[in-house]
This record gives sequence, C-alpha cells and structure tokens, in this order.
Amino acid sequence: MPGFAADNPRYLAADTDVETVYRMLLEVASELWVTRDRLLLLEGTLSRRGLMSAEELEELAFDDEHAAVLEEERQRFVGRLFGCVEDVPAANGR
Repeated sequence: MPGFAADNPRYLAADTDVETVYRMLLEVASELWVTRDRLLLLEGTLSRRGLMSAEELEELAFDDEHAAVLEEERQRFVGRLFGCVEDVPAANGR
C-alpha cells in the first residue's frame, strides 16, 4: 500500500481502490445488519416478556469474562475487514 508521502497521498493503490473499498464496505454492512437484527430481536423479546425495561437495557455492562470474549470477536472482525486489503492480488507484478 502506498504510504503517506506528500507526493503520493493515496492510501490504496489506484488499481485496487474501488474493489477493495467495496469489499470492506460489504463486510461492515453484513456485520452491521446481522447485529442490528439480533439486537432488535433480543431487546424486543426482553421487553415484551417484561424481563427488562428499556432503561435497564441501557444500563447493562459486560463483566470481565464477557469483555474478553467481546475483545476476541472484535479482533476477528478487524482481521476480516483488513484482510480485504491484505488479500488484494498484486497488480502488474508489484
């Protein structure tokens, strides 16, 4: 990937910009949609069953064990997202 030199301000190679950004966008969009879908389902179910109010849901926090699981999931997600950039085939033998 090109660097931050003043004479070359691009962050991705010109021949992979659109495809790479598109792949990254699709990865983020798919994660966001699944997350929103599951979150709305879970919150709606908890609320309808009278198990938690909207205020209680807002106050929830992770314990140490779940925070560690979340961090592992975050690292996997970031790896998949930036894997889109790293997996781009070299153009013109570069």
